[in-house]
Amino acid sequence: MAMTSTRPVTSTIWVGNLSFDSTEAELQQLLATVGPIKNLRLITDRETGRPKGFGFCEYYDKATAESAHRNLNGTDFHGRSIRIDFAEEFTKPGQRNDRGKLLDLFVL
Repeated sequence: MAMTSTRPVTSTIWVGNLSFDSTEAELQQLLATVGPIKNLRLITDRETGRPKGFGFCEYYDKATAESAHRNLNGTDFHGRSIRIDFAEEFTKPGQRNDRGKLLDLFVL
């Protein structure tokens, strides 16, 4: 299920539609099939600690992230079709995107 992205290509991908039962180790095993991973983080609710069903994966280069988007987007993982898109890159906590949205989920 190849989908094109409207976001600029970055070395970090957003991975969504994850089962709440998914573990970081299982997701790392899947995402590493396209290349080495620099950083992986599943996002959890700050108050409850429960998974939110998405995460971020940073690869060492944009080409590997493109490969993940091209080859893994729509893959069945724990009975769900995962979604992969390119994440917005930022380097400072509290930085805002061009629409004014606070970007503090994943700091490179």
